[in-house]
Amino acid sequence: MITEKETIMAYPSDHKNDTFRATSDSTSKENALILQEVVHLIVDAQATANGKEECKNLLSILENNGTITKDELYNCFIKEGVPKTSINDFNRNKEEFLAAWLLPPYGPNHQLYTHKGWDYDYSREDDKDYWSAQEIKQSWNVKKYLLIKTVKKIFTVSESNAKALSVLLYNIHRLRDIQYNNYDETTARKKKYLFNACDEIEKYVLPQITGKELQTQIHGLLNNIKGILSKLNGPINDDFWQELNEPINKLIGSIDNTENGLITEVVTALG
Repeated sequence: MITEKETIMAYPSDHKNDTFRATSDSTSKENALILQEVVHLIVDAQATANGKEECKNLLSILENNGTITKDELYNCFIKEGVPKTSINDFNRNKEEFLAAWLLPPYGPNHQLYTHKGWDYDYSREDDKDYWSAQEIKQSWNVKKYLLIKTVKKIFTVSESNAKALSVLLYNIHRLRDIQYNNYDETTARKKKYLFNACDEIEKYVLPQITGKELQTQIHGLLNNIKGILSKLNGPINDDFWQELNEPINKLIGSIDNTENGLITEVVTALG
């Protein structure tokens, strides 16, 4: 059982709190803590010594609470085309195998493995560090399956709502990363793959929101964010990041955690 003091995976508290705040009103604190760690595994966790142990710990928690077994996850990788013989590289230890295949290499370019979009075809690009593009795609597909399975277990919702919630939680993280890029305009331009976060929320989440007022509010904020981001195609003024922070904070919640965003209402509506 996870407690609030337990740190399964260490990452910035604002990222951690984004997922927790978005879900904690809609489920138990324990479930919200599990979700925040699964989202981190999906998006940011990397292959460090601690990262691998934390990953294995989380997988054990998910197996013990009936979300998914290690055997099921292992079979997911086999279905994705990972050869069965590769398990021999880990002395037939499926736990070690899963940690290795779920975690991209440690380094400053971790976003290239997981941040380019829910629908992005990661097999389009060549080898990055020690993973081939095909391996990146295989790992990403299993990660998406894991997140949807966890959401479905926690909220007991339909497949379409589980996917919508998963896409939403994934893109909450990516929208926050856009704000982190404000220290360097050049870096922000290079990371435009983050900018389709709004499009993915529109595609998967908005159709599942039955409340017209909430749907309209979310749609307006997404359009506002996209309009501001489009300015990165040309010179930007000193107010650019401040203009961008306002709608993102209204959507997700303030970075300093003093205010919740509309996302909490969306999670409640879908969950």
